[in-house]
Amino acid sequence: MKKVLEVLIGVGLGLLLASNVALWLKLNRCYWDLHKIISESTDGIEFEPNVEGIKDEIFDALGDFMGDLKVPSAQDHFIGGLSQIMQMWAMKKFSPMVEQMQNQLEPGIQPPFENIP
Repeated sequence: MKKVLEVLIGVGLGLLLASNVALWLKLNRCYWDLHKIISESTDGIEFEPNVEGIKDEIFDALGDFMGDLKVPSAQDHFIGGLSQIMQMWAMKKFSPMVEQMQNQLEPGIQPPFENIP
């Protein structure tokens, strides 16, 4: 039984070695054929970018963006100030709930603003 196992392992290793050698030979031949095709090829791809066209596209995009901007009006400033007041109110109103949620998610970590008198 021991001899049969040794023979099977030897045959398996031999087949594995033979298949690796065959694969290496095939890949080596593909490498040299590809190298030959590339070296014989004389027509390379020459690409010269059109800088003026790219510059025109950038200027057009910036012009469109700047054209869509407008000067803030008094109404925009009023709404911005009102939103800040609402945010401060919400922070004062809901800060105990936020602290409670933080303590539930990360127990043992105290927020730094809790120690401020």
